[in-house]
Amino acid sequence: MTGLHTRQYGKINLYIPGTFSEIYDLLGSMMLGAPKFTDETGVFWYRDIDSTFYQLTESFGIVRRNLGEERYAALINLAARAKALFVADPDDTNGKTDEGYKLLYEIEDLIQEARRKRVEGKQSDEEGRVTGD
Repeated sequence: MTGLHTRQYGKINLYIPGTFSEIYDLLGSMMLGAPKFTDETGVFWYRDIDSTFYQLTESFGIVRRNLGEERYAALINLAARAKALFVADPDDTNGKTDEGYKLLYEIEDLIQEARRKRVEGKQSDEEGRVTGD
């Protein structure tokens, strides 16, 4: 099993996804939380656009070796552009949120491509299984 990854973020230790499948899960939750990425229940009071995109970009760093430098750079760029679009449309009224969603889908595609290449290359994960992670 992969180790639990956390990073200090303000006053909390923020969970950082450490595998491709965990990043894919984070992207799914981001689709539901856009454009503000806040927790309406108040349980996760620290969750906002900054903390969410911090989780995403830090997760790219954890799997960087498995991504390759070109894909890593592309993901960092896409995340920055997506965040800027969501910031520019906090109330989902001017179309920028839809553009941001498209970039999140591009990120998903790059993650899935990396997973596929790992499976095709029969590269094992930390547990010795060929899962794409």
